[in-house]
Amino acid sequence: MAATYGIRVVHRGRGADVASLRQAVAQELESIGLHRSVSVAVADSDLPQGIPHICVCLCDTGSKSDSSVREGIREELESGTTIFPVVEDLALFSQLVPEQLTFANGIAWQDDASLQRLVRVLLEELGIEEQQRRVFISHRRTDGLGVAEQLHGHLSHFKFQPFIDRFAIREGTDFQQEIGRALEDHAFLLLLETFDAHSSDWVFDEVDYALSHAMGILIVRWPGDVREVPGSGGLPRHFLGDDEVTTDYHGYSILTDAGLDRLLEAIESAHARGLVRRRRLLLESVREAAVAAGVDSCVSLRDWKLLIGTPAGLSVVGTSPRLPTAVDLQAVDETSVQANADLPGVLVHSARALPTELRRHLEWVSHTRSMRVIPENAVGGWWIDGH
Repeated sequence: MAATYGIRVVHRGRGADVASLRQAVAQELESIGLHRSVSVAVADSDLPQGIPHICVCLCDTGSKSDSSVREGIREELESGTTIFPVVEDLALFSQLVPEQLTFANGIAWQDDASLQRLVRVLLEELGIEEQQRRVFISHRRTDGLGVAEQLHGHLSHFKFQPFIDRFAIREGTDFQQEIGRALEDHAFLLLLETFDAHSSDWVFDEVDYALSHAMGILIVRWPGDVREVPGSGGLPRHFLGDDEVTTDYHGYSILTDAGLDRLLEAIESAHARGLVRRRRLLLESVREAAVAAGVDSCVSLRDWKLLIGTPAGLSVVGTSPRLPTAVDLQAVDETSVQANADLPGVLVHSARALPTELRRHLEWVSHTRSMRVIPENAVGGWWIDGH
């Protein structure tokens, strides 16, 4: 399989670490189910010509003065490549990193856990994994609020964008409408399956929406005799141990440090797999609709896009697994220019309906450009109608 993406590693005598990074990237691709469709070349020499790539500089004692390291950095900077300086201890960043990279944020690589975090950052930068890590926390307030708030704080620290109604919905707004909009704008549902969760209509509706829209889902099951939330049988579950749940000084159930660490690791993994799955399903839905409409060609592009050929010309189709944004439209427009597409670019989203103000904003953004925004359930008719 030809390499689709690349990671160039600039280093001084760190061949074993390059091999470890290569193996970790391969393992991450397999864990999110992309090992057959995406290849990432990790090399300290020339990468395959023309593939999108980023650069990692493994910095240690001597890197500042090593001519080959400095030359490698210069080449990548001149070509506009994103470079990640990697050190064992961020406290020593200024002592280890060549002056050319002192402007960049460093990443620590100390152990297997930090290596996995590094790999996910790199795959996010390449566009393989998601940079906007949005998590909708579904819970029953009566016995899940403490852990929901605890997770909100910790997930935010790890660069997730968690949603719980207590923090995200202002007083006086339409609660049901805001919950629906939040679900439209998230691609991953974290369900706290506490003792009372099964009796909540809100929780049931949130799970039902997540299933019908192929959202990533992880259910956190409390220890003890807990009833399943209706309709959630067979979904991925993370089982908490008896020693991982305690109470705070207000009497709310919270997780112990060990329980929280184990859960955060599970969320990281489940989020990556779930979001990739949702994007893949959306892309395949578009592809199948195009083929069924009899298009001439359908070619996969980077960043979850397709190049569709019809008798009238070429069109780039982008996808958004959540509410579309102006940034999504910009990406479609830029790819259309690069691909010399002569038909309107199309952005397909999986939301049931766009909020009025968002729809107007996207129309305003695209009115001077040849682009369209359409829902997934209408994409089949786009080519049938002769676009």
